[in-house]
Amino acid sequence: MSQSGSGELAPWRGILAYLALTFVLAWLPAWLLGGTSVGQGSPIVTRLLTCSLFYGLSMGWQPVAAVWIVRRWVDPPGYLDQGIRPVHFRVLLRSGAAAMALAVAAIAVARGLGASASLQGNPEPELALKTPSLGLALAVSAAFAATGALIGGKSLGEEIGWRGFLLTRLMQRLGPWRGLCVHGVAWGVWYAPIFLLASGDPRRHALASAGFILTFSLLGVLLGWLRLSFGSIAPSAVANAVLALAAGLPFLLLGVDVGLRGSAYGPPGWVLMAVVIAVLATGKWRAAVTTPAAPPARRLPRFWVVIERRLGPGASTERRTLH
Repeated sequence: MSQSGSGELAPWRGILAYLALTFVLAWLPAWLLGGTSVGQGSPIVTRLLTCSLFYGLSMGWQPVAAVWIVRRWVDPPGYLDQGIRPVHFRVLLRSGAAAMALAVAAIAVARGLGASASLQGNPEPELALKTPSLGLALAVSAAFAATGALIGGKSLGEEIGWRGFLLTRLMQRLGPWRGLCVHGVAWGVWYAPIFLLASGDPRRHALASAGFILTFSLLGVLLGWLRLSFGSIAPSAVANAVLALAAGLPFLLLGVDVGLRGSAYGPPGWVLMAVVIAVLATGKWRAAVTTPAAPPARRLPRFWVVIERRLGPGASTERRTLH
C-alpha cells in the first residue's frame, strides 16, 4: 500500500515542489523588503525606479528559479508543452490592447459607480505639467523605459512558471477547467506576502491580500486562456506586463494610492473579468481550454538545463544534462 501511495504522489511531486519553492522564495524577499515605502515628495524618476525594482526583486524571479530546480531534480520524466515559442506580432499587439482595454473599462465602471470622489490618488503628478523641462522629459522617458523593461522581464518570468509549467500540469491532474481555475487561485495566494508583511495597519493589508487573491484568480484564468489559445506564453506575458503598467501595480504593492488607475485590480475589474470569463466559458472560445499535449521532439531552451527527447510512441524519455 505504501508503494501505491508513493506512486500516486509521484505525479504531484513536481507541482508540490514548484509551489513550495515559489512560496518560500516569495516570503523571503517580502520579509526582507517589508515596510519599504516611496515618499510622495520624491522625484518621479526615483518613485518609478524604486517601485519597479521592488516589484522585480520581490515577485519576478521566483517562478523561473523554481522551474529550473524542479525540472532538473524533481519533475518525473516526460513533459507537457511549456508554451515557450514565438507568435505573430499581431497576436502580441492584440493581447496588449486587450489588457489596456480592461484597465480603461474598469476606470469607466468605477466612474459610473461614483468612485471618482474617493479615488483621487495620482502617483505621477509631474506628468500633468503643461511645460515640463527638457531634462525632466528625458529623465522620465528613461525611467519609463527602465520600468517597462523590468516589468516586462518580471512578467515573462511569471508566465514561464505559472502558465508555462504549473498550468499544464494542473490541467493534466485536475482536468482542463479545474486546473485552470486552481492555478489562478495559487497565483493569487502567491502575491499575499507582499501585503501581509507590509508596514502599517495589518487589518488593511490583510483585506488587500484577500482582494488581490480574487483579482489574480480571475486574471489567471484570462491569461491562462491566452496561453492555451495561442500555444505560447508570449501573449499572456505581454498582457500581464501591459496591465501591470496601465493599472499601476508596482505602486499598489508599495501602498501608493494610484486612484482610479488601479480600478482593474478592484471590484470594477472583478466584475469585468468575471463577465469575460463567463463569455469564454459558454461561447466558442471554450474549446481553447484543453490540456496541451506533449510537443514533438525538440530541444528545450538552454537555460532549462535539461534536454528531454521523446524516442517514439511508447518509448521512454531520454534525459541528458547540459554542462
